[in-house]
Amino acid sequence: MRTLRFLHLADVHLDTPFYGKDEYWRTRLRKAVRAAFARGIDLAIARQAQAVLVAGDLFDNELLTFATEQFLLGQVGRLQDAGIPFFYATGNHDPGRANYRAHNLVWPANVHVFRKGHAEEVPIKDASGETMGWITGAGHVTNREERNLAAGFGRAQGGLPHVALLHTQVVSARGAENHNRYAPATLDDLAAGGFDYWALGHIHLRQQVAPESPAWYAGNIQGRNPRETGFRGALWVEVQKGAPVEPEFVPLGELVWQTVEAVCPPEAATLDELVRGLVGQVEAVLSRGPDVPGDLDPEYLVRVVLTGRSLLAGQLRDPVELAILAAEVEHATGVPWVEIRLGSITRPLDLAALRQGPSVLATALDLMETAKGDEDLLRTLVPEQLARDLPPEVRAVYLRELLDGLDGELAERLVPGDER
Repeated sequence: MRTLRFLHLADVHLDTPFYGKDEYWRTRLRKAVRAAFARGIDLAIARQAQAVLVAGDLFDNELLTFATEQFLLGQVGRLQDAGIPFFYATGNHDPGRANYRAHNLVWPANVHVFRKGHAEEVPIKDASGETMGWITGAGHVTNREERNLAAGFGRAQGGLPHVALLHTQVVSARGAENHNRYAPATLDDLAAGGFDYWALGHIHLRQQVAPESPAWYAGNIQGRNPRETGFRGALWVEVQKGAPVEPEFVPLGELVWQTVEAVCPPEAATLDELVRGLVGQVEAVLSRGPDVPGDLDPEYLVRVVLTGRSLLAGQLRDPVELAILAAEVEHATGVPWVEIRLGSITRPLDLAALRQGPSVLATALDLMETAKGDEDLLRTLVPEQLARDLPPEVRAVYLRELLDGLDGELAERLVPGDER
């Protein structure tokens, strides 16, 4: 049985704007995207891929510089020299209509761009011209494609591996709510065609869209902001006709965002004590990363979210003081970029003692504690319009979550003390 080997990339976003403290890091991130893409091309050549697939958003249309255009065409040209075809379906950031860049770039001969708003079927051929498999793809014509393109893909035919390529929002996929509803599709749409693999883009979270489904999002190749945590890269796929597929994740991005949920050391009374209490928590999270290829030397960009009780709660609310703390954590851990944000931070007050005796605070604390276990009371305490569209059981969970940590915040507001 013939095996088709290819690299599945998506959401490369060359020249996209980046989140960062300053221009230095924004430039580093732009360069990291290029490096990740070049690393993917290296991999495809080294493993003798029979194709490279890009499921949309290869670049940001209005931001593509001349230098990046040269870089992109040069990398695709390397694949041409190696006899590897490059299949690219346009997305909402790089649509295919005539007035967009994806249409007007002078692509090497090994490139096929799916830029029409309907499915096309193309053979995947090796250097000798022998057909190794088939690919059906469709592209976004404009930057607001609202049609269900997947529904028009038809059915896979013949005895060779048949792959589908599309930039789409599978509405039930994890993280779909964080992306615009462009070219929406359902699991039934994907299953109807009988394709051996769906190479998807648009949602930046790498995933199989459902158990037993041959549809996968590769995720983006380089995290763009602190919300896109963990290693990012590509999927190496080996597919046979009618056989289950188990893609291999290959990390490509050299800058890795991580979020550390850190608890303030409650007894820390100085900057040094606070730093020492945080360093171990940061290092513990970073030590849990996956194995990475030998040629990838990742650097971490860390957002620390502080919660808990601290003698320094007032001081931590000062942005200048918080920036000093972040710089000290950078120095102590060797992490080149640390941002510290505050979650629920309060002074270490004795809430049990504050509940004793007649006072407005004691009454409020008792009421909040009772409401955590009394849904009827909880409903009477909150405005009717708050989260009114949620199902009753979901709304109850949401309201209880709002109470978490609220007792400490209330006590801190009402109890006089050194704001530092």
